Amino acid sequence: MRQVTVTADATGVTPPVVLDQYLTPFSVTYSNSGSGTVQVSTTDPFSGSAFVWATAPTTAPNATNFLGQPYRAIRISGGAENDTLTVIQAGVQ
Repeated sequence: MRQVTVTADATGVTPPVVLDQYLTPFSVTYSNSGSGTVQVSTTDPFSGSAFVWATAPTTAPNATNFLGQPYRAIRISGGAENDTLTVIQAGVQ
């Protein structure tokens, strides 16, 4: 996946960045500007259902700014307008 950068709107929320849960090993690095909370979801982004969001975990196999277990999407919530989230995913299909 190429680097993806999304920007928060006036409500402080970015559009979700869809992740590929089938890449092995699952490895996502992210950085955010501002004070928003990074959130992840296991909801299938193509199901038509609303995303269910949770705060991004920071305990193993994850860490601050790194996801090591499969998620379907990532975003920022509760930030300020123009906060950014940059995401890079690595792995082999």
